Amino acid sequence: MTDTPSGIQEHSFSNASARRLNALLAAFHSPTRYLEVGVETGQTFFEVSAEFKTAVDPKFLFDRETVPNGESIELFEITSDSFFCDVKRDFKYDIVFLDGLHTWDQTYRDFCNALLLTHERSIILLDDIFPTDVFSCNRDQLEAVMMRQFMTNDPSPAWHGDTYKVIPLIRTFHPLLSYCTIITDGNPQALVWRSPQSAIASPILKDIGELNMPSLDYLWFLRHQQSFNLMNEQEALALVINSLQLG
Repeated sequence: MTDTPSGIQEHSFSNASARRLNALLAAFHSPTRYLEVGVETGQTFFEVSAEFKTAVDPKFLFDRETVPNGESIELFEITSDSFFCDVKRDFKYDIVFLDGLHTWDQTYRDFCNALLLTHERSIILLDDIFPTDVFSCNRDQLEAVMMRQFMTNDPSPAWHGDTYKVIPLIRTFHPLLSYCTIITDGNPQALVWRSPQSAIASPILKDIGELNMPSLDYLWFLRHQQSFNLMNEQEALALVINSLQLG
């Protein structure tokens, strides 16, 4: 399904997110159900191939009137909190892509809510989970870009927020979930699926007393980045598909 609203150039859709999502969706039996939180221009959403797709964003940056009507696409111009609280589902999603507000607390809340709308073989893709420098993990996007420019004269717009803090939360409080982080072939993203963390050693946070989120700064991230289970894209996709015995 590649119908796109007017005003968006088709060539702009060649992105890593859509490529990875479509590779995973292709492993599922039809019909497939897909949920994306944080859609904005729809660059990823409209390139993803699924029989049923749900988009959630407080403010869509495309013309909703040009989106084909039908039963295959749902558009919810509301916050993710409102969607998960107020919209009732009588089915489960195969894949959920979380690309909303880039703060650990909102992302983790979206993640926990998404678990309730997924089944035993579902996959959750977390965007911007691996900051590129100390500036990109600033919770404020504008400040992150301005501080990088001021301190290093680097005009890069790179911004990931502190969503990386979701990984230690998953590792500590969700032992029946596995994860890996793709760090090649595009933007770093984490894949999460239902499987015991047998391949992952001890928790990053050994007890709840260590769960002081402000202390998980960029230096903490640098010391613990290997525990994010780093892989290239091909390895990560194969691991998830084989682990869930999809296809």
